[in-house]
Amino acid sequence: MLLGWSQGALVAQLVAQNPSAPISKLVLYGSIWDPLVSHPRAPLYAAGPGVPGAPPDAPHSAQKNTFDAAIEDFTVEGSIPPEPAMEFANAALVSDPVKAKWSGLHEFNVLDPSRINVPTLVVAGDQDPYAPMRVQSALFTNLGRGADRTWSIIANADHAVHLLDGGKDRFISTVCSFMENGEVAMCPVPDDE
Repeated sequence: MLLGWSQGALVAQLVAQNPSAPISKLVLYGSIWDPLVSHPRAPLYAAGPGVPGAPPDAPHSAQKNTFDAAIEDFTVEGSIPPEPAMEFANAALVSDPVKAKWSGLHEFNVLDPSRINVPTLVVAGDQDPYAPMRVQSALFTNLGRGADRTWSIIANADHAVHLLDGGKDRFISTVCSFMENGEVAMCPVPDDE
């Protein structure tokens, strides 16, 4: 099974489009794939990092991560208590002090949901600003035929469903149910309280 979140869902989709990829199931979580977006290719000959005269904001130049950038996925007020949100942001700053820059985005222009022919779960929060419902709908309805498809919308949740008090259990249950469909149970059984 392969799970990709946000931009990682683009990578997972790209891998799954290869018919020889050893993937039994695919989870596209909060995918930012958009059929209306085409990424331009960077110029072949341009000043870049390490090239004399390159501007300070040239592609691949290091950009310090910030608290606001680390916490930007939490957009639904009250969906996560302030303490865990701050802990998440602080941990993100420790593990990722430099903000990752994506390059070669034009390679995602070949994404085509109709080329995915493995059981696929499309899952997102209903208030995810990066993965709006129109995009999730287009992704789901254009998936290749001949394999099971599931679309799950998690209410009152944003881009980081798996971290939200009201969403993480529903997210885990949704993914586990999809994984276990027709297979031996692999997900943890919750403790009785």
